[in-house]
Amino acid sequence: MEMRRRILLMSLGSRGDMEPFLALGEELSQKGHTVAFCFPEQFEKIALEVSPHFYAQDPGFYDLINKPEVRKILGQVGSVWSRMRAGLALSKEIKPLQEKLIYDQEAAVEKFQPDEIVFHIKCIYPVFWSIQTRGKVKILSPMPCMLDVVKHEPHIGFGNPGPIFWNLLTYKLALWGLVTKSVLGYGESFIKKRNLKIKAKRLREFYQNDVLVEYPISSQLFTRPIYWPQRAEIYDFRERNKQQHYEADKPLLNFLDKHPRPIFISFGSMVNAQPKQIGLDIVAVAKKHRVPIIINTSWGGIELPDGEIDFIHSVSDIPYDFLFPRVSAAIHHGGSGTTHSALRCQVPQAIVPHIGDQFFWNRCIETSGVGVKGFPISEWSMTKFEALLLELLAFSEQKVSP
Repeated sequence: MEMRRRILLMSLGSRGDMEPFLALGEELSQKGHTVAFCFPEQFEKIALEVSPHFYAQDPGFYDLINKPEVRKILGQVGSVWSRMRAGLALSKEIKPLQEKLIYDQEAAVEKFQPDEIVFHIKCIYPVFWSIQTRGKVKILSPMPCMLDVVKHEPHIGFGNPGPIFWNLLTYKLALWGLVTKSVLGYGESFIKKRNLKIKAKRLREFYQNDVLVEYPISSQLFTRPIYWPQRAEIYDFRERNKQQHYEADKPLLNFLDKHPRPIFISFGSMVNAQPKQIGLDIVAVAKKHRVPIIINTSWGGIELPDGEIDFIHSVSDIPYDFLFPRVSAAIHHGGSGTTHSALRCQVPQAIVPHIGDQFFWNRCIETSGVGVKGFPISEWSMTKFEALLLELLAFSEQKVSP
């Protein structure tokens, strides 16, 4: 029988960065472990759905990444130069926030006294804690191309695959940035105040050799490389039971009764340069082909005209474990969580990638045969969307045919 432990789950970022930790926390709680969360303050409500133990991190980081200028950078809205200028200006705000977060994370550890910490790679204090105390830590990463080298793929921050020598170099560059710019850069004042003896070489050893890494991703989409170290393991994707806290409204249920098995479209928390035009294009194609569509308007990546629209129903927040068993296919931005939720429910999918790992998952969807390859949001046109929708519909019909 496994010994019961006190496990602190710590993450930073947007809602998508919290969900893998919430799902793991739900699983660990069901096994009898005592679980606590250390998230940005804005996520206290959903964390309390899983555990009564919650420790808040400063809300400023979440507020920062949701500023319009940051969202434009992430959505590649505007010129390259305008995004660079905005990025340089915002970098000045990040350091004091990260410094504050390190102290928040330290306070959570001191109050909860965990046996183990599972953390997001953006969190810094667990690294100091583990090196100083030899405490057990693990990174939870829903993306494989981060710490452990994938020879045929570059580090997630470096775009499309290139020659193997280039792919390998990107991981060295990323580790250098993680150690020098993030951990030592943001942690500089904390290290001095706590009189820690932590150098760049020790940090590189920690990330390359010491820290366990758990990748909650499907082996159907990504096969574990045989050359990976033992400390890097792939586990099945987890999804917590979110529909238990959800009650569908009557208009949605009526739409599903009238149009069973519609298409689902969502760009999640992504933004783009033409949300109104994208909304008009989707409506036009839906009407032309009489295809019922449920659209998650969410953060504004898709803006629909006012009023009731034939064949279209909009939602702003809906649990996928409720909706995906009721749709025939999904077109989405390609976040790891959305991609895996659709896969778990055997929903054929197509990805319109915006940034980062979304391009990686777009390639995985095609090569694994669970969907059709989409096009980048920067190439959006009604003609391309129409072709993608029809290709996905044909793929979906082929999948259900005897």
